[in-house]
Amino acid sequence: MPPAIQALMDQMKGLPRKKQVSMAAAAVLVIAALVFSASWMGRTDFSLLYSNLSAEDAGLIMQKLDEQKIPYKATAQGLMVPSDKVSVLRLKLAAEGLPQNGGVGFEIFDKNSFSTTDFVQKVDYKRALQGELARTIRTISGIESCRVQLVIPDNSDFLMDKQEKPRASVLIKLSPGRSLSQGQVMGIVHLVASSIEGLDAKDVSVVDSQGYILNSPQDDNSMLTGTQLDYERTIEKQLEDRVTGILAPVVGQGNVKVKVAADIDFTKMDKVEETYDPDSQVARSERKVTENSNSGAPGGIPGASSNLPGKTVVSAFSSRGNTQKTDETVNYEINKVTSHIENATGMVRRLSVVALVDGTYKTVKGVKQYVPRSDSDLKQFEDMVKQSIGFDESRGDQIKVVNMPFNSSLEQEPVQKPAIMPQVYSASRHLAPLALILLIFLFVVRPVMKGVFAKTKTPEAQPQLPEELVELLEHQDPKKRLELAHSGTDNKIIVWARENPSDAAFLIKNWLEEK
Repeated sequence: MPPAIQALMDQMKGLPRKKQVSMAAAAVLVIAALVFSASWMGRTDFSLLYSNLSAEDAGLIMQKLDEQKIPYKATAQGLMVPSDKVSVLRLKLAAEGLPQNGGVGFEIFDKNSFSTTDFVQKVDYKRALQGELARTIRTISGIESCRVQLVIPDNSDFLMDKQEKPRASVLIKLSPGRSLSQGQVMGIVHLVASSIEGLDAKDVSVVDSQGYILNSPQDDNSMLTGTQLDYERTIEKQLEDRVTGILAPVVGQGNVKVKVAADIDFTKMDKVEETYDPDSQVARSERKVTENSNSGAPGGIPGASSNLPGKTVVSAFSSRGNTQKTDETVNYEINKVTSHIENATGMVRRLSVVALVDGTYKTVKGVKQYVPRSDSDLKQFEDMVKQSIGFDESRGDQIKVVNMPFNSSLEQEPVQKPAIMPQVYSASRHLAPLALILLIFLFVVRPVMKGVFAKTKTPEAQPQLPEELVELLEHQDPKKRLELAHSGTDNKIIVWARENPSDAAFLIKNWLEEK
């Protein structure tokens, strides 16, 4: 044993039992604090890896964790792993297709068996389609999990008039604070419908985890599709930002609120028009035919003499006249205009704009008072709004600028404080053990050590006592001491104690320790 430690042990053996017990208790507390600090600082901090896992997915993931020798805990919240490995594990498991949310993809056909029946193959094919569609849908931002159910009837090739159509339903769970637009919902519908032969989009239902139907059957003549609604809201938002950007520099940021209602015409119409102009006729072709003829017929002297050979015949006309016939045809071309008109969809049919403008404020005797804006200012604001949105009175646009005081208490939104609790918790894991050790040292070890190793006064340093008091202390017989104390010496002892209070207290302390 080193000499220093041996000297310390010898010194402790020479201490009173009370001080030895105090030293032992202080040592136990220090050792316990060190053990607690080491276990606390070395404790593994677990975080959630996945929640709401199916039994199949949980088993596969735990198998992967066992292969990589990564500690984990299965709790009611889900599967917990060390916090510093959460991100890496999620990437690795995602590369291996985990979790599958209880569904499998086309990897189900990686292991074929010759004994597989036709029915089992059809069931596996439907499971594979459902799993692949669910995996594809989960890649959409905001979707945490997804399940796809397909109903694919087994139609006969001989009963063509009784063919049943396939149907599909999609159950999605959104991430906290996320939502899907109608365009995204319709995208999911068409994704599923395009993946299954013979599946119509109207036979696909999309339901969220709360049981609400996200896509409802829509009548093309009375309701707008999700894409059209998104386009309408986009137009309204653009106009609101435009009006706010015009008025805010004038009335102040936060002193104007604008709402726009846009009536959008999504009717698509193709029109062909043919227009004829009778005043612009032009001769395209002309045909003119003229015929001249004589009305008289030739003749001779009847009889045999006129028919003899070598006999000169004298012609004679019984009647004589000329005839002329003219036929004229003119074809005219009339100017014709053929127009093919295709109306573009998404044209603004009507706009309704309301702009709420706050007034000004002035302080009178320390009190803030509201001052409304003048009519001329409101008229200028209205003209500015008309110019910014392209106001068209012929289509029935309406603009309203209202001046009212804002209720500032309603506009105050809670300030989102940065998430500092994780940092505080991480720092406390290292600071708390150190603080505990410091407190034990200051309030336990230090007082004990101070009391143990405090220097006691040696006999040479003891005060000079009166002779009567020395005589009293030298007697070992308690009865004799009592007699001397009740004699006249007690007055001298009292006087000495009053004049030397510290020495008297030291003397009494030694008596108590000896006793």
